[in-house]
Amino acid sequence: MDSKPLVSEYFAKLPNSPDAFPFFYRRLVGLRFPIEVAEILEMRYLCHHAIDQSGRDDREYEWDEFAASRMADMEHVGIQKPAHRERLSRLLLLLKDYYTLHKTGSAVAEDELRQGLADNRFAQERSRSYGKVAGIAAIVAALSSILLSPPAVLMQGIAILFAYLSLDSFYGISVLRREERRLAAQLSEVLRRRVRTVNWRAVVRQTGAILGYTTPMGGEAFRLEQEHEIPDLIEVNGP
Repeated sequence: MDSKPLVSEYFAKLPNSPDAFPFFYRRLVGLRFPIEVAEILEMRYLCHHAIDQSGRDDREYEWDEFAASRMADMEHVGIQKPAHRERLSRLLLLLKDYYTLHKTGSAVAEDELRQGLADNRFAQERSRSYGKVAGIAAIVAALSSILLSPPAVLMQGIAILFAYLSLDSFYGISVLRREERRLAAQLSEVLRRRVRTVNWRAVVRQTGAILGYTTPMGGEAFRLEQEHEIPDLIEVNGP
């Protein structure tokens, strides 16, 4: 049994959370038909609702240009009816918007994380320099307090202070290194999730099958739960 979230669950999240697009996209293109009829009906409802809510407004040129670029894909998978092509084009344009939001958000997150890593490395170098300078100053102050006659209490205090500052600077480096590993892990996750290019033909094939505009590769879009057959009753005659 497939334990992954349903493709309709990811699709429902897209309006409020475009960063769900990578999960939706990979789940959609990896969908294997037939699937449960309840999932088909839920996805069809969500798609038609999204299509009906979308508007063309001042995006006429963009809509026509994008739809034209998808006509070959629709021809390839066997979607012929003009009404089906128009509605599917609207859905694809909506998915394109979500992809653009995902790509933009991913790029912003990458830039912020890379800047954070750069700042972190600079802070590490600065702490290392401060630690070295404070350490040298502590040694000089300690030697001065020994060489002075009588021993200078003030120099001893200064030596202790610089020693503390040196240790604190080197401890700060360990904290910064932990933060660096956390930022690096976040950056790796952003890059791993990113959808760099969309296979629009696969999207056309899968969404067309879900909407009932074309036959999926599996031969049928959904499966019905099989009814349990009642076994034949065998009459047993008594002796």
